[in-house]
Amino acid sequence: MILLKVILFIFLNLELIILMSSNSIKQRISITVDRELLQEIDQLTNNRSSAVEEGLRLWRRQQIEAQLRSFYQQRPQSDQEFEQEWAEFSQKQMEQIGHSE
Repeated sequence: MILLKVILFIFLNLELIILMSSNSIKQRISITVDRELLQEIDQLTNNRSSAVEEGLRLWRRQQIEAQLRSFYQQRPQSDQEFEQEWAEFSQKQMEQIGHSE
Protein backbone atom coordinates (compact mmCIF):
# COMPACT_ATOMS: atom_id res chain seq x y z
CA MET A 1 0.00 0.00 0.00
CA ILE A 2 2.88 2.37 0.73
CA LEU A 3 4.33 1.67 -2.71
CA LEU A 4 1.01 2.44 -4.35
CA LYS A 5 0.85 5.77 -2.52
CA VAL A 6 4.38 6.62 -3.66
CA ILE A 7 3.57 5.77 -7.26
CA LEU A 8 0.37 7.84 -7.16
CA PHE A 9 2.28 10.76 -5.62
CA ILE A 10 4.90 10.60 -8.38
CA PHE A 11 2.25 10.31 -11.08
CA LEU A 12 0.25 13.28 -9.81
CA ASN A 13 3.36 15.44 -9.51
CA LEU A 14 4.54 14.49 -12.99
CA GLU A 15 1.12 15.36 -14.37
CA LEU A 16 1.31 18.75 -12.67
CA ILE A 17 4.78 19.40 -14.12
CA ILE A 18 3.57 18.45 -17.59
CA LEU A 19 0.56 20.74 -17.28
CA MET A 20 2.71 23.63 -16.13
CA SER A 21 5.35 23.19 -18.83
CA SER A 22 3.22 22.38 -21.83
CA ASN A 23 1.99 25.00 -24.22
CA SER A 24 -0.25 22.48 -25.86
CA ILE A 25 -2.27 23.38 -28.89
CA LYS A 26 -5.95 23.05 -28.14
CA GLN A 27 -8.20 21.12 -30.47
CA ARG A 28 -11.83 22.00 -31.03
CA ILE A 29 -14.30 19.15 -30.49
CA SER A 30 -18.04 18.79 -30.47
CA ILE A 31 -19.83 16.93 -27.68
CA THR A 32 -23.41 16.21 -26.73
CA VAL A 33 -24.27 16.88 -23.09
CA ASP A 34 -27.39 16.45 -21.03
CA ARG A 35 -29.30 19.77 -20.95
CA GLU A 36 -29.66 19.83 -17.14
CA LEU A 37 -25.99 19.08 -16.62
CA LEU A 38 -25.03 21.87 -19.00
CA GLN A 39 -27.28 24.31 -17.14
CA GLU A 40 -25.60 23.34 -13.86
CA ILE A 41 -22.16 23.81 -15.41
CA ASP A 42 -23.18 27.21 -16.77
CA GLN A 43 -24.17 28.27 -13.25
CA LEU A 44 -20.69 27.37 -12.00
CA THR A 45 -18.52 28.80 -14.77
CA ASN A 46 -18.50 31.06 -17.78
CA ASN A 47 -15.97 28.85 -19.53
CA ARG A 48 -17.48 25.56 -20.66
CA SER A 49 -14.30 24.50 -22.43
CA SER A 50 -12.27 24.85 -19.27
CA ALA A 51 -14.86 22.88 -17.29
CA VAL A 52 -14.90 20.06 -19.86
CA GLU A 53 -11.08 19.99 -20.01
CA GLU A 54 -10.82 19.85 -16.23
CA GLY A 55 -13.42 17.09 -16.13
CA LEU A 56 -11.51 15.07 -18.72
CA ARG A 57 -8.25 15.47 -16.78
CA LEU A 58 -9.97 14.29 -13.62
CA TRP A 59 -11.50 11.32 -15.47
CA ARG A 60 -8.10 10.41 -16.95
CA ARG A 61 -6.46 10.59 -13.51
CA GLN A 62 -9.17 8.35 -12.04
CA GLN A 63 -8.71 5.81 -14.84
CA ILE A 64 -4.96 5.66 -14.31
CA GLU A 65 -5.36 5.36 -10.54
CA ALA A 66 -7.87 2.55 -11.01
CA GLN A 67 -5.48 0.73 -13.35
CA LEU A 68 -2.60 1.10 -10.91
CA ARG A 69 -4.74 -0.06 -8.00
CA SER A 70 -5.98 -3.05 -9.98
CA PHE A 71 -2.45 -3.99 -11.04
CA TYR A 72 -1.08 -3.88 -7.51
CA GLN A 73 -4.05 -5.68 -5.99
CA GLN A 74 -3.79 -8.54 -8.48
CA ARG A 75 -0.14 -9.27 -7.80
CA PRO A 76 0.81 -12.46 -5.96
CA GLN A 77 0.66 -12.29 -2.17
CA SER A 78 4.38 -13.08 -1.98
CA ASP A 79 5.20 -9.95 -4.02
CA GLN A 80 2.98 -7.82 -1.82
CA GLU A 81 4.56 -9.20 1.35
CA PHE A 82 8.08 -8.64 -0.02
CA GLU A 83 7.29 -5.04 -0.93
CA GLN A 84 5.69 -4.42 2.45
CA GLU A 85 8.78 -5.77 4.19
CA TRP A 86 11.03 -3.66 1.95
CA ALA A 87 8.94 -0.54 2.63
CA GLU A 88 9.12 -1.11 6.38
CA PHE A 89 12.87 -1.74 6.20
CA SER A 90 13.39 1.40 4.11
CA GLN A 91 11.30 3.44 6.51
CA LYS A 92 13.37 2.24 9.49
CA GLN A 93 16.60 3.03 7.65
CA MET A 94 15.41 6.55 6.87
CA GLU A 95 14.40 7.06 10.50
CA GLN A 96 17.85 5.90 11.64
CA ILE A 97 19.53 8.28 9.22
CA GLY A 98 17.31 11.09 10.44
CA HIS A 99 18.16 10.39 14.09
CA SER A 100 21.90 10.15 13.46
CA GLU A 101 22.12 13.63 11.88
